[in-house]
Amino acid sequence: MSNLRFLPVAICCIFYLETVQGQTTTTTSPSPETTVYLEGFDYPMFDKISNYAWFRLNWKVLEGTEISLGGEHYRNYFADRFTVSAQLKQNLIEELYLFGGHQREWDLLNKDRGYPNPIPLQEAYFGVGYDAAPNLMIEGRVVRPLGQGDFSKIGFDGFKTRVEMGTRIKF
Repeated sequence: MSNLRFLPVAICCIFYLETVQGQTTTTTSPSPETTVYLEGFDYPMFDKISNYAWFRLNWKVLEGTEISLGGEHYRNYFADRFTVSAQLKQNLIEELYLFGGHQREWDLLNKDRGYPNPIPLQEAYFGVGYDAAPNLMIEGRVVRPLGQGDFSKIGFDGFKTRVEMGTRIKF
């Protein structure tokens, strides 16, 4: 039932992004050679257990609009998490963009409760990003948990809605 509360928000976001799309750029189909691309990164392993990796498969639906599916794996001595997300990204101008989506996170370690946790933590998020320089992005987003999960994000025990800020450098 808690997932149904997210549906009107998602529909409003899609409607808003499509309205913005119609006001900022013409809707032409993207060129065939660049419609789908893959991003990803895997940190080197510094010890036998710790690891962090992520990937995102992006699809340019219209000029300035992308849909993407992604995954993230985080593991250290105290946690082992895997996240899958679906995201919609809309460019407002060349350097500024809005994005929003839904993500599910599984606790693979799940100490003292079975292995792995079959009930994922579900979250909805939306935010804004800015391409500050070539290959340098700055993003901020608001993340809201959906429903009651068995666990919370690492470092956010007892918190519900949170604001995340970050940068990404491509090289």
